[in-house]
Amino acid sequence: MKIKLRDDANVSYFRRVSYLYIPALFVIVSVLLEVMMFAVMKMPFPRVYIFSLTLLILVAAVIAVFRRKWVQTVFCSLLLGWHLTTTISNIVAYDSCMEIFSLETLKSFGMAFGNTGAVELNMTFLIPTIAILVFYVVGIVLIMWFCRLPKVKRHNRWQPLVCAILAFVSFCSYTIAYAGQPDYQTGADSYVTNLSNQKFLYDTFSNRVSSLRTFGSYSYYLDNFLKLVGGKTTVPDVMDVKVEEEFQANEFALSDDEVLGEGYNLIMVLMETFERTAINPITMPNLYNFMKESCYEVDGYYSIERTCFTDHIGQTGMHEVGKELWNNYGDVTVPHSLANIFDRSGYITSAFHDYAGTSYNREKIFTEQLGFKTFNDFYSYDNQRQKAHCGLNSDEVMFKQNLEKIAPADQNFYSYIISVSTHALSAKHFNVGDYYPELFAYLDANWEALTELYPVLLSEDQHAVLTAKNYLAGTYNFDLGFGALLNRLQTTRGKDGKLLIETTALVMFGDHYYYVNPSALAPENDNPRNLVGNRSPLIVYNPRARIEGSTMTQGDNAVANIGKEIPARTQTGKTIYRFSSTMDLYPTVCSLFGVVTDQQLTYGHSIFDTNPSLGVSYLSGYTWGALGYTVNPTTGATDWQIWKTLDFVNFNGVTPTQEQIAQVTPLVNRTYASIFVDTALYDSDGFKNLAKSKAYHLRAA
Repeated sequence: MKIKLRDDANVSYFRRVSYLYIPALFVIVSVLLEVMMFAVMKMPFPRVYIFSLTLLILVAAVIAVFRRKWVQTVFCSLLLGWHLTTTISNIVAYDSCMEIFSLETLKSFGMAFGNTGAVELNMTFLIPTIAILVFYVVGIVLIMWFCRLPKVKRHNRWQPLVCAILAFVSFCSYTIAYAGQPDYQTGADSYVTNLSNQKFLYDTFSNRVSSLRTFGSYSYYLDNFLKLVGGKTTVPDVMDVKVEEEFQANEFALSDDEVLGEGYNLIMVLMETFERTAINPITMPNLYNFMKESCYEVDGYYSIERTCFTDHIGQTGMHEVGKELWNNYGDVTVPHSLANIFDRSGYITSAFHDYAGTSYNREKIFTEQLGFKTFNDFYSYDNQRQKAHCGLNSDEVMFKQNLEKIAPADQNFYSYIISVSTHALSAKHFNVGDYYPELFAYLDANWEALTELYPVLLSEDQHAVLTAKNYLAGTYNFDLGFGALLNRLQTTRGKDGKLLIETTALVMFGDHYYYVNPSALAPENDNPRNLVGNRSPLIVYNPRARIEGSTMTQGDNAVANIGKEIPARTQTGKTIYRFSSTMDLYPTVCSLFGVVTDQQLTYGHSIFDTNPSLGVSYLSGYTWGALGYTVNPTTGATDWQIWKTLDFVNFNGVTPTQEQIAQVTPLVNRTYASIFVDTALYDSDGFKNLAKSKAYHLRAA
């Protein structure tokens, strides 16, 4: 049968332009996904979404050139599949660890979903996501069914012309939008201004979270790709940031007789997921009493870092702008890392972590980049309690199985320990009492006293009660292990004949607070977006530190208390009221051991220093600081008056005066200058000459 071809004029108009329907549906659904994502992430819709919208229209115009709708459907569905995947990944990652997915590392994707078992994620966003997906599928079906074109004589001149016009308008809108952004400034004093500048952010892709919330997903991932292939401007080049050849030494406020130097040992303990308020005399008697008797405790230490980032900031003093030191630069050796510094003085350097996770290759990073001679994980010792979730592995077993490696008697040592027993113990996933009944039995025996400390235990919400109880069991597990280590230090003599407690410094800190919401131990810690809720412990034991009003040292007091009952022990611990954050850990250790550092590379400050410090969190795009504090005379609780920046310029929370902003701006400028220097050094492997310097060595005995 011969088919009669119709002329275009005889085809309904809505069918003649039907090649635009699927691309238009693609644009509408993409925008709906964006609206949903930013609403769920509690971010305002991008201020200059024109960048993403024009890219969407440009892509839609290209797809509309294809006449066959099934071809259009394939291309649109693939793009929407990518958009849907990254949207869900961003929501989950931001909710669990305030990170978003990037092309630099697919591990961000894995870590996002790896944390779904760690935190209480609100998955209700799946309802509008499914609704949008159903809307798209139904729309495709209706278009394919009702807009079928009969066979016609080919008159396609209008189709490419319309698509070309759409593409041209999109391109012009994009370039006009970019040209309309104010130029950024150059020079060493312009960081605070430039880091809120949209053109600077677009050109340099200097902050992932800020880029996403400023430009939208399509522009974000295009910019991300361009940076990955070298198509974006390097921040240090734009800002004319260079490392000065002349060494600019930091000065630390420790007297010579308090500096340790060669011959003294160091143990650093990263206390996974620790609230400051979790240290109590019931579930953590060993650490609580040792802290009160012979340590400095820092009131005002805040950390919002993921564990892997805390590792790097604490070990190198650096905070690379992309927050990917742990993954992007695994083959770059950092000669000024703490392990490499101690190694050059003949110390044995070892790292310990009783979890063998796959999202972060700690063994490779710790041994190849950071310079530790050995890395010991769950499989390095005899442990009968292996579980799928790291929070169920036992810190007590890790400490007790590795005491001779952590604190060897025959040589000087630097040991770095990462705990896990307090990590992500949500009642939604398990009851710790099923695995460690002896821990729950101890809690039950002290339940009345614990409820006085933590009112959440009296809640009618049994999920909240069990989650808090799980967490307290984890703190007790950790403390049993720390008690074994403390006993080792108090009863073992080193190669110089002294007890190890006399020659070993301890630096203990949390990577972040207890983020299993809303079941935190203290009301202030029930919101991960609230900086006040991110207060973690920072405890420093310096055996040579002088006790005020006495000729004794902290080490002397620690030795004098050995064997005494708790009421008979002398308490000489001291609270330091100082706002501090993760980036202050490295300079604190350096000041303890007399390591001279270059202030261009180490922008934190020792807790013994008088210079103020800032907190930096590239995870959420915030910088914060403190204006001051007040101490409640009745409870002893400290209220820090904290400000934080949004986009690095608009102060939120406590509003500083113009004079205070003027005072803090140079510190912020210096902080960000150092971050960009760090990035440039990593990119160019520019650390090679640091080890040859007279700096970055322990002070000679």
